[in-house]
Amino acid sequence: MKPSMIIWDFDGTLIPNEPYDSEQTLMLYKLNETVEKTPFFIRALALALLYADQKEYLRKVFKKFYIRFMTGAAMDLFDPVCTRLAAKISAADRQALMQLANQGYRMIVLSCGTANLCESTLQKAGLAGCFESIAGNRFESENGKISTMTLHVPNPEDKVRYLAGHKFEPANCIAVGDGYTDIPMLDWAKTSVLVDRSGRKQIKYAHKNYHFVRSLAEILDMDMLNIKQ
Repeated sequence: MKPSMIIWDFDGTLIPNEPYDSEQTLMLYKLNETVEKTPFFIRALALALLYADQKEYLRKVFKKFYIRFMTGAAMDLFDPVCTRLAAKISAADRQALMQLANQGYRMIVLSCGTANLCESTLQKAGLAGCFESIAGNRFESENGKISTMTLHVPNPEDKVRYLAGHKFEPANCIAVGDGYTDIPMLDWAKTSVLVDRSGRKQIKYAHKNYHFVRSLAEILDMDMLNIKQ
């Protein structure tokens, strides 16, 4: 039976994290490629927290700093950053997403990251039309500058709350994620796919009843997911 929805994470899933995810990339762009001068202490703290976030430490501390650090920045920073992020999506992965959409699979993006980055990246990659909606945390703007962030999905468990609030049924959904912020969502869904491009995560999550893939193209193997049309 065909599922009613495929739910995708963004960072690490639709785009590879290597070497940085979308929020880390945006921070680094502001630090290194804008005319704005960052005080030495703030720069050092930003780099330290960015490194910790890469290692999956201090997630909430990083998010608080990220919001404060980006507040006041020009919204047009998203354009060059998202162009780079879109280039990280391989031709094979783009083709896989378009093929799933063309086969009639309904799809959404559900991220603990920044919705503005998700939307612009997928638009630039020519994939925005594949998804019914994109849910995440959204930067708001005033006079062309970031003024605040509205937190819709700040924590991993909020993904499950979002899905329950929108009346999604676990039995009718496939959840696709890549790591620790996706575990509640992956555990919630009847069919769960963990994207493990490096091959290292399969050992860590071997006790979970997940399907492991190295690329999005592997998801086209419907026998693996037991969802033949």
